[in-house]
Amino acid sequence: MIKCLSREVQARLRSGIAIFSLTQCVEELLLNSIDAGATCVAVRVDIETCKVQVIDNGSGMDRENMERVGNRYFTSKCGSLEDLDNLRFHGFRGEAIASIAGLATLVEISSRTHQSVQTFVKVFKDGKGLDVYEADLARPAAGTTVVICNFFHNLPVRRKRLDPVLECERIRQRIEGISLMHPSVSFSLRNDTTGTMVVQLSKTRNTYFRFTQIYGLGKAQKLGEITCSHNQFEMSGFIGREGHYNSSMQFLFVNKRLLLKTRIHKLLHFLLKKVSVANRQNGSPT
Repeated sequence: MIKCLSREVQARLRSGIAIFSLTQCVEELLLNSIDAGATCVAVRVDIETCKVQVIDNGSGMDRENMERVGNRYFTSKCGSLEDLDNLRFHGFRGEAIASIAGLATLVEISSRTHQSVQTFVKVFKDGKGLDVYEADLARPAAGTTVVICNFFHNLPVRRKRLDPVLECERIRQRIEGISLMHPSVSFSLRNDTTGTMVVQLSKTRNTYFRFTQIYGLGKAQKLGEITCSHNQFEMSGFIGREGHYNSSMQFLFVNKRLLLKTRIHKLLHFLLKKVSVANRQNGSPT
């Protein structure tokens, strides 16, 4: 059930989600789908027109929840300060859809639950949510579809700087990065500008097999598995036995959340560099 966060919780969470790129917009919608229990997520992007569509087979929303979705600080994922100590979801501030709607001329959300054959639709025009209505044509199955049109229309300089090739590559990398932590979910990405399928990842057993899907068996066989625990902290993952010329294949997660350019990255780079230098001095392979 989507509810409004209390003032106390709002004050603790008020970071203000700022959407800086089309890639971040896709990521927020992707994580919403995962939070809804989706096992299949399909993304379509037309970067030239700044249009995004995300389709999932998650739990969906009924009319009551559709009335509340997209209102700032309304969420089903966090209800109290105690919930912050045991978060099981990616999005819990209730800000992502509201922030995206404020940057697009039109956002359309259509959704159906497992318990109903009705599909409900909510449209946001220039950030303002309109009344929920029942669709004439119902979805064939439960889930949610979000369509975003004319994104960044009110930020012409940022939109003008969008490079279709580079932005599609960033979206591909972000989807593949998120997919590593969710091997039981299938992901696809279609570039509607070129009509090509960029990503097509079926469900698989674990992170190792998902890495194999993306980068091939040759690179996967050169990974070494690591595990470590200290007090309440646990760490697990894979480190390549051979180096790579850049960090495009480096992924860091905390509580299954993909991190980008943090102090932890700098610390890991420093420690790995020390190990590499020590190995070279000892004549050991890096």
